[in-house]
Amino acid sequence: MTQRTEARIAGCAYLAYIVLAMSSSILFGRATAGDTISQTLATLARMIWTARVTVLLDLLQPVCALVLAVTLYKLVKVVDPTLALLAMVFRLGEGLLGSLPILSKLELMQFATPPADHSAGALSSLALGSEILHRPDSGFSEFCFVIGGFLFAYLFLRGRLIPRWLAWIGVVTIGAQMICVPLRIATILPASIVNWLWFPILFYEVPLGIWLIARGTESPKDSPYLAGDDI
Repeated sequence: MTQRTEARIAGCAYLAYIVLAMSSSILFGRATAGDTISQTLATLARMIWTARVTVLLDLLQPVCALVLAVTLYKLVKVVDPTLALLAMVFRLGEGLLGSLPILSKLELMQFATPPADHSAGALSSLALGSEILHRPDSGFSEFCFVIGGFLFAYLFLRGRLIPRWLAWIGVVTIGAQMICVPLRIATILPASIVNWLWFPILFYEVPLGIWLIARGTESPKDSPYLAGDDI
């Protein structure tokens, strides 16, 4: 497979990943609307097919993460093979750990469908449903993403494989989340702050996906950083 083809595949995977993640988040947010867990489960029971569609969308997201892990590694390994391998491992971990939120979602859907009883007296069921809804499963996948994503952005910047301004956006935006995500997992930082900080990363990943599809990466032989006998 040529470098140009790998860049196009990576660009498509970037854009597909974003569309799948945002679509799933919006749809599942509508399917679980409610001020209390009882209202949430009632809404979910009415919109159970919408929730099932989001499960299918969620299953495709780890596939995108794994494709990105391999293709980005092939693109940047000429800059620093060790860092590129480390970045790939973290993004592989992101893809594998991305299945955890799906399991929680399936558990919650079971609570919302008959014959489950969510009447006012079923306090234990409601408490368990609330625990599943707020379980921080996505945090582990997000941690792997920010480490791997930061390393890939740094390698793009160091090797000048993409425009420097674009690589800098990735280094800064993902670097900020690399600090905030562990703090959120440790319950030091509110989840609301971390959630808002995902949006600036779109200003890196969307243009990067388009750039990789349209232009690819700079040829290794033309990069001043890549001249060396150990590559």
